[in-house]
Amino acid sequence: MKIYHIKMVYFFPAILIGFIGCSSIKPITQNIINDVGGNSEIEKFQYYVSSRLVLNDAKKIRDQQSITKYGTAAITDVVYRNRIIISKNTMGIALNSFRDEKDNLTLEICFEENDNRRITFKQDGPGSDRKFYIVYQDPFSRIINYGGELYTVDYSGDRPYLKVKIYKQLKQKTKTKWASGRRVQN
Repeated sequence: MKIYHIKMVYFFPAILIGFIGCSSIKPITQNIINDVGGNSEIEKFQYYVSSRLVLNDAKKIRDQQSITKYGTAAITDVVYRNRIIISKNTMGIALNSFRDEKDNLTLEICFEENDNRRITFKQDGPGSDRKFYIVYQDPFSRIINYGGELYTVDYSGDRPYLKVKIYKQLKQKTKTKWASGRRVQN
């Protein structure tokens, strides 16, 4: 029975050491960028979007027009809708980065194979702890240019922002020394 307890004393600390490192998806900030080597490392990150985005594009085209025998105008329009859904935590890559006139970092992120289909995210003001939020051409109607076409962005909850996966590990090194003791000298 004693041997079992001794083995457990060594087994549980070994298991706990394995749980000291963990990963999580957090909002990207300039602090995180600086922690891993600065702006030159931006294109190496795997980016994620914070919430589900639905991009809607609608085009109305006149299909038919005529005047009936009773003098009534008959008009038929067809609305063609394109919808692109980018799910929460969809992976994306940075294709371009630059600073705006206020020195805020801007990132162009691509979530599809087509490099022209990018969404722009910008650091929300000065400071190294600010999130990167989606940028609109028109903030009131939430319109963005996505692959050369105008789309309205729909989402629920907070304004969409960029996230990255962070793996943090805490290494602990302990040096133990036993005091040898000291005798009185007479």
